[in-house]
Amino acid sequence: MEAFQKYKSFNGNKSIEELQYNISIAINRLENLKLELEFYTILIHKPFFKNHMINLYESLSIFKKELKAISDNRVALLNKMYSHSNHIRNKIECDDLACDYFFIKEHDDIELRVFNFHEAFLDLKFRLFQYLESVFVN
Repeated sequence: MEAFQKYKSFNGNKSIEELQYNISIAINRLENLKLELEFYTILIHKPFFKNHMINLYESLSIFKKELKAISDNRVALLNKMYSHSNHIRNKIECDDLACDYFFIKEHDDIELRVFNFHEAFLDLKFRLFQYLESVFVN
């Protein structure tokens, strides 16, 4: 898999409407990942693996823990994003530069967390797919 990309913020000059749109898209993507995560969890619990695979149980246990952690992280991130989405509405009432700076910093921090989440999830999927390909019964 390719190296992780770097996050770059472009939020300083965006309108409130654009920020609201971007956060709603990010929330939608995280909401939709629930079904995919549930599928992977079900998949690794099914008994269609080759017999006598070395460390099969241990490897599957690690993936189960990683899927649980990423799922928990997704929920926590969604909660943070819903809260931030509400703050975007409040930002309209704030007119001073300090408020703008604080808001943009908060938005950048959340956007970075979402970016890192997606990078970690893609890495997990890549490793999971490689592993499952090697242990499935032909």
